[in-house]
Amino acid sequence: MRSVLLIAALIFISLAIGCSRKTGPVDMGLQPPSEWAKNYPNLAIQARELNEAFSKKDYARFADLIHPKVIEMAGGREQMIAEMTKELKEMEAEGVVILSSTTGEPTQFIGDAGSIYAVLPSTLKIKAQAGIFQAESSMIAVSSDGGGNWKFIDASGKDQGELKKLLPGVVDKLKLPPDKPPVKTSNSK
Repeated sequence: MRSVLLIAALIFISLAIGCSRKTGPVDMGLQPPSEWAKNYPNLAIQARELNEAFSKKDYARFADLIHPKVIEMAGGREQMIAEMTKELKEMEAEGVVILSSTTGEPTQFIGDAGSIYAVLPSTLKIKAQAGIFQAESSMIAVSSDGGGNWKFIDASGKDQGELKKLLPGVVDKLKLPPDKPPVKTSNSK
């Protein structure tokens, strides 16, 4: 059976955001991230849509919320959807089921060359033969249209080099929490 950490990484591998520009960051002010989140209600709405699409196995809608660069890296939209479907079916055949996927309130916002970047905590609950596990990770969301539309990438399980390919010039400015291994929260029944 695959390790729970590998499973969590497979689940979130498709979450992505767009590329950045090479100009300097914009000062987003001294307000806490929760105040900025109020200015961008579509961020919470689209993060929820992403989680709902995933839980309903609506991988086409899920892909709509993924940045084109990540879809390209996955071999194209259809290839990404097919691979996700295959991996999740294999996991279910091994007794691994995704119970929930949730996103928390943003912990950071930065602006860079007309795009807005936000760091969001995310939680994945997984049922496996050995029990129920919870994986804490983070996502990065980006909007290129002033907060109207957002694209997402899972930042956990990726080294800085991998993220720098997607977010050159931006990833070093983000305060991403360190990766945490999944934690067993209860025994499977």
